[in-house]
Parts: sequence; structure tokens; C-alpha cells
Amino acid sequence: MALGLADWQPPQPLSYVRSSRDAFAAGRLDAEHFKPSCDELEARLRATGRSCALQTLLTVNERGAQPDYADQGLPVVNSKHVVNGEVRLDAENRTASSGKRALTIRHGDVLMNGTGVGTIGRTAPYLHATEALPDNHVTVLRPKPGAIDPVYLSVYLNSRAGQSQVEKWLRGSSGQIELYPNDIARFLVWQAPEHVQQAIRQSVEAAFAAKQCAAALLDAAKRAVEIAIEESEAAALEYLQAVQAEMA
Repeated sequence: MALGLADWQPPQPLSYVRSSRDAFAAGRLDAEHFKPSCDELEARLRATGRSCALQTLLTVNERGAQPDYADQGLPVVNSKHVVNGEVRLDAENRTASSGKRALTIRHGDVLMNGTGVGTIGRTAPYLHATEALPDNHVTVLRPKPGAIDPVYLSVYLNSRAGQSQVEKWLRGSSGQIELYPNDIARFLVWQAPEHVQQAIRQSVEAAFAAKQCAAALLDAAKRAVEIAIEESEAAALEYLQAVQAEMA
């Protein structure tokens, strides 16, 4: 609403012309990069007086590497785990050993998928306590302390404003599309007022906590069934009551 994008209809002309100077300055020759809708969006962002390049807000903007999978180690996050505004971390994540120089994912980082039609540009905040390893299709964005709230940043990058810039800066065609860190750095970010950022953060964290609680209760229910079969219904009920007391 603050950006005026709720009712915004992006211009979609049948044709448009850009100079060779613009093309060489951008280092791009693809027509999608120069769509008028992207120009209008950036003009709206700059007009707020609260926009800046993403690179100015980050201490880390780096892709992961091909994991060295192992039976033990840190969980690996790949593009299929970054979905619907959350990072999935469960028993399905494979593990890998981490070298001394390996880039690790920390609580409060923002993860963005960098490859593939249908997955490119998907973004989520990393709210888990344990560290993890990004594979070579996931970019880790780590905001400077106090520069911008990471949860808000992830929501912004998933919004119409963020995804329009994904379309502008991606490279490649025929399914082999990429979004590189040096292009992500050039995204324009609207720095919402602090109270807006915090309200968004609280909503996302509440949803994350509720989902984690639901997952834990489901696991407990499965275990209770096993206890009822192996021991007794009374033992299963006692186990569930202990789990609920611990979560209270």
C-alpha cells in the first residue's frame, strides 16, 4: 500500500526501444532486462526517498558450494527447501561436512534460490537455531546489524517489487536461468519504517513458531502410538502429557 503497487498496472507495450549506450552500460542485450514495467517500478521506489541498493545493506551476498555429503555434519539446504517464505529443515535434509572456509547459514540470514524456472528468486528467512550449509543453487544474504530486518527483507524480495527485479536481473534462457549474487546486489530495496518491519517480523515469527509446534506435536503423537503398542495406553498418555508440559 505504501508503495502504491496494490492497484498498479505495469505498462506492457507491444514494443519498446532502448539505445545501444543503455545496453552496453548494463552489459545486457536481452529485451526482458529493459522492460518499461521495471523502469516504472524503480522510479516509484526511488520516489519514496527510502530506497537503496541491496548491496549497501549486506555483509554477505554469496552462493553456497557443491556439498561434500557425509553421514554426519550440518544439514544441507537446497532450492527445494526454500519455499513459501520458509526454509524447511527436517529429517529429509541430507548432511555434509563443513570445511574451515565453508559458507554456513546462520539464524537471521536470508536465503534466495538462484537457479531454475519456477524456483528462481524464491526467498525465505532462516529462523532455525542450528547452522546449515547452502548448496550451489542457494545464495546467502546476511544484512548488516541494524541496516534492515532480515525477515522484512525476505518478505520484500518475495513481493511484487522484489519478484519484478528477479525477472529483470536473471540471465539465461530455455530453463537454464541464473540469478547471480552480483546482480542480486543491484536490487532496489524499499526500507520500510521500523514499526512496519517489526510488525511483519512478528507475524512471520508467530507463524513459524506455530508450525514448529504443530510439527513437534505430530511427532509426539506418532511416538505415543508406538508407546501404546509396545507398552500401554497409560504410558502413551503419560508421554504426551510430559511433552505438552515441556512445550507449555
